[in-house]
Amino acid sequence: MSALILNRRLVLAGGTATLAAIPATQALAGPQNRAAYDGLKKTIAVDIFRATEAVGGSVTADGMTAMLTQALVEDGRFLVVEGGGVMEASAIVRGAVTKYEAGAGGGGLSISGGSIGGLLGGRASTRGQTAVIEIALRLVDTTTGQVISTSSAEGRASSRTSEAGLVESFGGGRLGGEIFRATPIGQAGQDAIVRAVDQIAAGMRNVPWSAIVVDAAESGVYLNAGADRNVQPGLSLSVWRPGRTLTDPRTGEILDVEMARIGRVQVETVRDRLSIASVVDGDPPMRGDVLKAD
Repeated sequence: MSALILNRRLVLAGGTATLAAIPATQALAGPQNRAAYDGLKKTIAVDIFRATEAVGGSVTADGMTAMLTQALVEDGRFLVVEGGGVMEASAIVRGAVTKYEAGAGGGGLSISGGSIGGLLGGRASTRGQTAVIEIALRLVDTTTGQVISTSSAEGRASSRTSEAGLVESFGGGRLGGEIFRATPIGQAGQDAIVRAVDQIAAGMRNVPWSAIVVDAAESGVYLNAGADRNVQPGLSLSVWRPGRTLTDPRTGEILDVEMARIGRVQVETVRDRLSIASVVDGDPPMRGDVLKAD
């Protein structure tokens, strides 16, 4: 099959396929350049977005989750954790797509190809689109389970975009997150996320910076935060010991966790992801104690 060239190139030959994605319009600019953040970085995690089939399903959910995670990393004010590190996050962002208008108009060209190896088909099109997407966000304290703040953001994008993609013949799922990002609806999502990052940062002001004691010995108190979170020697931290967890008997929702202040430590040595502190006053810390900035 001969190569088909629009503003993106789809090459199909000999049962293989290569996709080169070259958007016809420039992607939205990322977060505005700001001075390097030198304050203590709070940990944050991003939960997978909720998106029903009516608003694009898993393609939209995965695309929005990836773009919000990247935006928070590039913002520089937070340490974004994933996987097992989510348990150590001070807060988690839970998002949902609440409005989704892909839009189409102005006519265009659409070309479809045959199957490749019986599994994949090729498709390319160019058309004018105006897209709107709206997201709702909840910032949740991972210690108490309480909602810290809620916010929403709407994004819009209008462009004449060329699209080339590979689809699975059975499920129709699009391959490649970058394809979603480059579509008008993906660009609208990026626009919404840029607006949402500052709202998340505002909510995070109500979350105290914290770290966890990972070990305590005669050589010092080891905490799970270092240069990666802008910790500096001389930082004074209060030591808090978790107590009873109070839950709603009907729903099981965590209402509060009792915390007792037991002392204070001061950071002396900073490594990449670890710091070593000495006890200033109070009882010796134990593994699992919580450290908060004074």
